[in-house]
Amino acid sequence: MAEAKRHLEVCGDFVVVFTDGEGHGVHHSELIDLMAHSRSLAKVRERFAASRSNLIETLEHFGYDFDALLQSQFREGFRDTALAKLHRVDPKWIARKREALGFPNAPGRSRVEFSPEQVRIAYDAAGSFAGAARLMGINRQTFRKLYADATEQMGLGQDDTLDRTLENEPFAKARAATCRAGSKICYSEDELKKFFDDEWEES
Repeated sequence: MAEAKRHLEVCGDFVVVFTDGEGHGVHHSELIDLMAHSRSLAKVRERFAASRSNLIETLEHFGYDFDALLQSQFREGFRDTALAKLHRVDPKWIARKREALGFPNAPGRSRVEFSPEQVRIAYDAAGSFAGAARLMGINRQTFRKLYADATEQMGLGQDDTLDRTLENEPFAKARAATCRAGSKICYSEDELKKFFDDEWEES
């Protein structure tokens, strides 16, 4: 059986990355650090191209417990479809892993439990309901309800950002980026639309 054109092999403390028969060695710490920070097989495969099983076996050889990562992500409320996208694998494979690891896999919408802090962090990071919902692996309507509840529970009162987002959510990402810049900058609607379009063309 011919070897895959892109695969990984272990050589001592190094990972040899093969592409079309040619390989180069990388210290295993680079692989482990990238996995630990990204928590995403898809991101790691951009640097270490290999099959899912080859990559997981290599990670486990150097002490990284991929099942432990999945357990953590299941506890955080990620749904199967979200994890499938995050790791670029078949949702059915994720569902089988969920069952094997002892987590319930009820059909349809599952009960979502996130702390108010997690909800606010997700919104601040994404800059919009839609983006935050994707980060948390839930639908936008569910996130909007969680966000409203979180705002009330944290005693923040009426949130102007929430009002602006409800009025014109597509520009929320641009506004969030402006806020993060730390300076007061005024953009026209056309400029905001161009920023929004450019950002989403790259994603």
